[in-house]
Amino acid sequence: MDEEFEGYVTATPYTHVYYPESAPSRLQLATFNRSVPFPASRPLRYLELGYGNGISLNIHAAASPGEYWGTDINVAHAATANSLAAASGSGLKALASSFEELLERPDLPQFDVVVALGVWSWVSDANRKTIVELLRRKLVEGGIFCMSSIAMPGFGELAPFQHLLRLNLKRGGTGGTVFDKLASGLGLATVLQKAGSRFFAEGSRAGRMLDGIEAANPNYLVHEYLHEHWKPSFFAETASALGEAGLRFVGSERLLDQFDELNFGPEALDLLASIDDLWLRETARDFLRSGHVKGDVYVKRNEPGRSRPSSRPVLDLEFVLGVPASLAKMRRVRTPVAILEFGAPPFRNLIDALGAEPCRPKGLKELIDGCSPAQFDKEEVLRALMVLVDAEIVHPAQPRARIDEAAPACSRLNAEILRRSLTDDRIHALASPVTGGGVAVSRIQQLFLLALRQGAKSPDEWAKFAWDALAGSDAVHGVDRADGSPTRMDILKEALHFLQCLPQLAVLKLVEGGWVNCT
Repeated sequence: MDEEFEGYVTATPYTHVYYPESAPSRLQLATFNRSVPFPASRPLRYLELGYGNGISLNIHAAASPGEYWGTDINVAHAATANSLAAASGSGLKALASSFEELLERPDLPQFDVVVALGVWSWVSDANRKTIVELLRRKLVEGGIFCMSSIAMPGFGELAPFQHLLRLNLKRGGTGGTVFDKLASGLGLATVLQKAGSRFFAEGSRAGRMLDGIEAANPNYLVHEYLHEHWKPSFFAETASALGEAGLRFVGSERLLDQFDELNFGPEALDLLASIDDLWLRETARDFLRSGHVKGDVYVKRNEPGRSRPSSRPVLDLEFVLGVPASLAKMRRVRTPVAILEFGAPPFRNLIDALGAEPCRPKGLKELIDGCSPAQFDKEEVLRALMVLVDAEIVHPAQPRARIDEAAPACSRLNAEILRRSLTDDRIHALASPVTGGGVAVSRIQQLFLLALRQGAKSPDEWAKFAWDALAGSDAVHGVDRADGSPTRMDILKEALHFLQCLPQLAVLKLVEGGWVNCT
């Protein structure tokens, strides 16, 4: 494999990460919350540009039936993605081709959803133009584009850090692998810091990043910082480019970020309310939050003057609790301006309503009506529900027909992921036909599920199975021990926690082997 393709490092694969925000059901919530209809005229057609190892793409192809395509220039990514697709039988087409090659395929259909996470800011100007042309030609009217990019101004102060690492990669003279060159660049930055660099000074953002970077996954760092065309962009620049394909900004891909009152204080809220221009207002938001990555949703509207509907579209999703109600109410979310306690109303009311009959997802109207006696208005209940979904306490639930259609492919994909958990600690999600997306499940929990499939019935048996499987393992995800290895007691405690979570995992149809009968 060549080390680079058009300035994009291909010598090493990316991490095996799952992105829940790109699930069709989550995108439907993001558009619903902004009164934008989600494409639903036929079985969904979904394309992911730069799918990495294809974890998200495979989970969505299995869990939310439709026609799924993806392309990635890294052949190792394609091999991983296609091996998972073969296991699930979802029919996913995971290609190893450039965006230009993809665009010229005669069999490429029109798509309802196009996703490009971690791509826009890492590819060349020519590739960005190809993405825009692809959206112009192949995204249907009313189609959705979900993207993430390195955000300005939040990441602006770290651009010199990336420049240093990239320059060291190309001119530093260090031999060896791309990881050796990454280590050399980080070593140079550390020497600069010790020599008195103001940029890397203690307390500066770059200095704090450098101090904590040793804990980061090297594969992530390579793909985050070593590409030639690494380019942070302002919102208006991106919106203008996408506008050439007829795309209009909808809002943040993250549900929590769609509620300004949960992210900004009174003075900032007044300021944003005083700005009429959408692009200027969104740019002001970016200055206020200063996040280094920006995730946004756009809709294809070739009629610029068309107004947004005044009421939300019909939502054909229900909602289901993903963790035990008792544990859910112990959690909290910290925003820039508040701490949201899930044990307080209206979060508690929603959790109680969803937990009363854990085997049955609830519709939006039912949840809103159930909370109205507690004197919460519809918008307050809806906002609390979206926050719970953002926190992955609650999940959207597909209609029953789609759940039944997705169940076989999810079962096959999950069986393959569980099989890999015996020796591999990289995939931390399983496909749920109920939610239409992925659910976070740690490696140890995957081993417990595998033990269940093989007939183990008790926490002691699950713990023994996991202990035997992990024997000799150098690293276990989610275990906070200095040597990275769990004790038998650690695993038994996790098994007891798993027992508490099993009913919800069964509701999400992640449990097989007859332990729970949930209809």
